[in-house]
Amino acid sequence: MDWNSLTLTVLAVFGLLSLVVTLLVQFIKQLPELIGAVREMMSALKPEIEGGDLLAQGREVEGPARQEVSEESSHRRDQDEAA
Repeated sequence: MDWNSLTLTVLAVFGLLSLVVTLLVQFIKQLPELIGAVREMMSALKPEIEGGDLLAQGREVEGPARQEVSEESSHRRDQDEAA
């Protein structure tokens, strides 16, 4: 093995090691955010799972809020569509 290939091998190993360490550090920095997102996802799924139990107990589950449209805005929309 000559000095050129030895030097290139050492540079490649240290470059790969540097890349792995950098990725690990970035992952560790984002870990709290990832944990928060997983907790938020689990809390969002939990009411859907327990929703059947709430209905079985006779409680009413809130539905999505309806958006009220005034006559004036629907009239404007009809005029825009006609034009």
